[in-house]
Amino acid sequence: MTREPVLTASTLDTELAAAASRRWWNRWTIVFGLALLLVGGFVAGVEVQKAYGETPAAAGPGGGPGGYRGQGGFPEGFPGGGAQTGQGAPSASGQSAEATTGTVKLVDGTTVYIETASGEVVTVRTDGDTSVSVPGKLKDLKAGDKVSVEGGADAEGTVTASTVTKTE
Repeated sequence: MTREPVLTASTLDTELAAAASRRWWNRWTIVFGLALLLVGGFVAGVEVQKAYGETPAAAGPGGGPGGYRGQGGFPEGFPGGGAQTGQGAPSASGQSAEATTGTVKLVDGTTVYIETASGEVVTVRTDGDTSVSVPGKLKDLKAGDKVSVEGGADAEGTVTASTVTKTE
């Protein structure tokens, strides 16, 4: 038969002092805490991706290759986003400013006719306030040149251009 050690006041004080001086954490507590943070960050990122979707890295105006998607570089679903949906910021004339891209069909004075990727022909009117980023002048555009036009469309679909840019 073995006897249990008898706890005296001095033994109890010694045991309590030893227990109190121990740290509540060690190296593994830190490792598990960091792992928990990494997993939590990954899960939060997955949830954000589900909620907002992804923007293709090579998306251009209107969602095509080469740049941003929609107004201001935001994908559809964000305020001001959306490709050619009339969600752009109002221009000085109060019309919705948006980008129209396509191929030049004809240049007739200050009017340019552009065929979009969907096959629709858009009439673009220019004036003295239109900024033209074309080597040369507007009249130097030729059928087959690719252009991007920013400006508001009226009720009939005619775009009043604020900028005309020749693209490659």
